[in-house]
Amino acid sequence: MLKKRIFIPLLSFVLMLSFMVDSVQASDLDIYSEDLEHGLINIQYQSKSGSDTKVMIEKGNQKYIYTISSNNTFPMQLGNGNYTVSVLEQKSGNKYKLIKKDTVNLNMKDEKAVYLQSIQLIHWDKDMKAIQKAKALTKNLNSDQEKIEAIYNYIVKNISYDKKKATKVNADYIPSIEKTYSSSKGICYDYSALFAAMLRSVDIPAKLAMGYGKDIDEYHAWNQVYLKDSKQWVTIDTTYDAGFKDSKSKKQMIKKTEDYSIEKIY
Repeated sequence: MLKKRIFIPLLSFVLMLSFMVDSVQASDLDIYSEDLEHGLINIQYQSKSGSDTKVMIEKGNQKYIYTISSNNTFPMQLGNGNYTVSVLEQKSGNKYKLIKKDTVNLNMKDEKAVYLQSIQLIHWDKDMKAIQKAKALTKNLNSDQEKIEAIYNYIVKNISYDKKKATKVNADYIPSIEKTYSSSKGICYDYSALFAAMLRSVDIPAKLAMGYGKDIDEYHAWNQVYLKDSKQWVTIDTTYDAGFKDSKSKKQMIKKTEDYSIEKIY
């Protein structure tokens, strides 16, 4: 019987904040939507009081909440249509005041484009060592399938699960692909952010998914990757497979999508 692996619960993505809002003026807040063709919005705001600040992006009955810190580029990954973008600043506990609220209309030609971008949770640029490694791994490869396998094999063989970190990570944790790459260890969130960033950098759309897996006890992160030839998204779990890298039992890279229950996509 397959032994279940335990992964850190990612509290920031199941945490439901109840906002009690008071509208205030904020001349030092900017919401930039110039990059909507790629499904991105950028928030620039510095709280004068140093209070915790959130951005809430809503479409229909779905909402995503992020902490404003650094690299404040956020995806609009719920498809074309109208989004409500709210910036909120903490008053006390789970009470927040509304700083600004905008409506943004998204009309992308290709909705997969958002999964090629650098965002707060999957931050990358061409000068990062992890991204240079992705370029080197795929240099002489032609098909997307070959490139995906090359990057997958590198991560599964070289990144180890960090059990100590899994017990200490806080609710607002944001992965750093450079730290994961340089330390060669991380939690499931780190694995999936690194895999997504490396794939995106070689023009392969990749999603970071969060939710639950069939053989995994806790809230988990993995990836969905787009295969251009078959025009479909497939499920890949580098964290899970890395746990079997020293085993004689080789795991299939592509998982059964029905074995995973998605709650959030980035």
